Amino acid sequence: MPPPRLHTATCPHLHPSRCQRARHSRLFSTTTPSHRPSIGPESPNYIHVPRAPQPDAYYRPHIKGILPTPRPIFPQHDKTAPETKTSDAYFALTIPPPSPATLNAPIPKGLGPSTRRLIEWKSKIADHRRRNLRESLIELRERKQKTDARLDARIAAKQYQRDRLLNAPTPADEKFTAASVLQSTLPSRSGLQDPDREARVQQKREKFAAHDAMKKAERRNALHTLYMNAREFIVTEEKLNEAVEKAFDPYSGQFTNESRRGLNVWNLGYPETVKEHLDRANKGEKGRAVERSSGFSGVTDERMRRIGEELTGGKM
Repeated sequence: MPPPRLHTATCPHLHPSRCQRARHSRLFSTTTPSHRPSIGPESPNYIHVPRAPQPDAYYRPHIKGILPTPRPIFPQHDKTAPETKTSDAYFALTIPPPSPATLNAPIPKGLGPSTRRLIEWKSKIADHRRRNLRESLIELRERKQKTDARLDARIAAKQYQRDRLLNAPTPADEKFTAASVLQSTLPSRSGLQDPDREARVQQKREKFAAHDAMKKAERRNALHTLYMNAREFIVTEEKLNEAVEKAFDPYSGQFTNESRRGLNVWNLGYPETVKEHLDRANKGEKGRAVERSSGFSGVTDERMRRIGEELTGGKM
């Protein structure tokens, strides 16, 4: 069956025979081109496949890990660090030159040629280290100065541009095309009017002063309490031994024995609850007979102690 004829409308600028030959020349072919004989059949480019004119998307490979932040050689808070770390005094302390005794010391005669070469190589490497450290610090100082100058110039230019735009007058086109607005309703650059500002600020100052005075009084009271309680602090080894002997002495009545109950905290049982405190203060039914007959002497003593602390301004 003969191949179908191509219409002239498909290729209006070519003769029908030429258009048919051009159509057949674009057919898919698996033959190897003669101008690429070096590509083997195992290569994916062995068979020519036409590609789209749009290039492939660039794929950025994902790199695992995070690079650590480099240590700042010249800290920002120390403005004299670049000059200090490149001075002769700093180099004299960091990379001191070899002493004359070391330079003029003769090499022992009993050493072999390999040992002599090793000693000379170590001396040469030490000189290289000193020179590299000196040159690197000087170069880093120059780089930092250039970077700081460039950054300061950029910040100054941005600040100047911002101030210029902020303080610029209203353009003529916006002024002529803007809607009619009364002058009294226009926003003021000086801010909103606040007639009660001074009174409110004074009230805030008084409130802050009262709060600050209260904090100072509390701090002073806490310091005095610490001073009064410091008399019982254990600060020496003798006081520590005395407290240990007193707490664990079996003959001082601290622990329970056959005749009496000890006064040690481990022998006192559970602490009293709030209800028991109130019952004892109010001579409740759960109070003991001795406490019941004592009246309000314990509560009165506690109240008197607190009144004395308030009058004297410290712990008693």
